[in-house]
Amino acid sequence: MKTLITSAVSLLLGSVIGWYIGYGHAKHETTEAVEQMMQTMESSDGAEAARDILAIGLIGSGDTQKTVQLLSKPIASYYYMYAIHAGTNDERAEKLRAQIEQLASTN
Repeated sequence: MKTLITSAVSLLLGSVIGWYIGYGHAKHETTEAVEQMMQTMESSDGAEAARDILAIGLIGSGDTQKTVQLLSKPIASYYYMYAIHAGTNDERAEKLRAQIEQLASTN
């Protein structure tokens, strides 16, 4: 009986310690991954905001040619990376692809 109680207590204690360590470790990794994702998003959004501020300044000064050049780079990058891959069933992506192609054909 003593052995059974000792085994049960040891099993319970080991399970509690294992759960605590496993849960704490997983929570730390999740927090770190979320933090990295937020930093990446903030960096991307910051670059986009800086580009947009420059574009607004160029529009305000009447320099539309430089504005078009500035805004064309991210559009071309998106088109090259994502939009030219046919076969996606994403309606939004297809619509954006058609808009890009229409804009390119008029310029």
